[in-house]
Amino acid sequence: MSPLYRKFFWALVSFTIFGSTVLLGQTSPTLEKIRKTKTLTVSVNEFYDPFYIENPNEFYPGLDVELAQEYAKFLDVDLKIIPLRTFDQHARMLEKGDTQIAMAGISSSINRFRDVYFTDPYLVSTPAALVNRTALPPKPEGQIVTVQLFRNLNDLTNITGISYSVLANSSNHQFLREAFPKAQVFSYFTNEAALSELKKNNVNAFVADSFYIQALLQKDSSLRANYLPILGVVQEDHISMAVAKRDIEFLYNLNFFIKELKRTGKIQQLINKYFKSNNWVKKE
Repeated sequence: MSPLYRKFFWALVSFTIFGSTVLLGQTSPTLEKIRKTKTLTVSVNEFYDPFYIENPNEFYPGLDVELAQEYAKFLDVDLKIIPLRTFDQHARMLEKGDTQIAMAGISSSINRFRDVYFTDPYLVSTPAALVNRTALPPKPEGQIVTVQLFRNLNDLTNITGISYSVLANSSNHQFLREAFPKAQVFSYFTNEAALSELKKNNVNAFVADSFYIQALLQKDSSLRANYLPILGVVQEDHISMAVAKRDIEFLYNLNFFIKELKRTGKIQQLINKYFKSNNWVKKE
């Protein structure tokens, strides 16, 4: 067992064995601070609509913002939203106590577990893509094709010559390295830059998480004319809330809240609101 996995294992053991003692014997300092100040402070991703939308349409502040509003209502406190740009910024704010939760469309991972604790996932995503239709083999002539030939990224394994653009050092970047070791993969500092390479025909496929691709299609439905969306599941990427490592009781409280949102259908309502409708898209 590697040192990283050994550390991860014992962290989980400590959480499992000692967490119950903490829950039964102590109160949450984070919850105490929130109740004392009567304010919940949440960081969100500044550049990831529709999880957070700057200057939003009325009633469409973003999926993560609505979740934060629900939790503030649950605690009966005010809400303060802080837009940030990187995971490191979210982690630092949590560690300093300047925020209590990061709700930013964050995918949990072992590497990120070094810096924060993650709640149970409130959404499950997967690596997905927009693929230039001209790079794909044509449908057989004279035949009616009733089965979609390209349901997920693994269906592209046997298609030669496809090049990919992706956000650098993301879980999607790692997936491409492992699933397509011989393919040309170009990484960029932002998803917008990676998408631009597809539109300029410098690559054949743009890879991002499935929610990002769905949001693009809501913002610009004309993309379907030139690009095939491939959204099927190839691996589970858990989108979770992040909290500081010091407060297991608070983590337990958040997990119960997430479970209730799933049980009551609130999460599914938000998915439908933001990813199956374009009412949140700002009209130009």
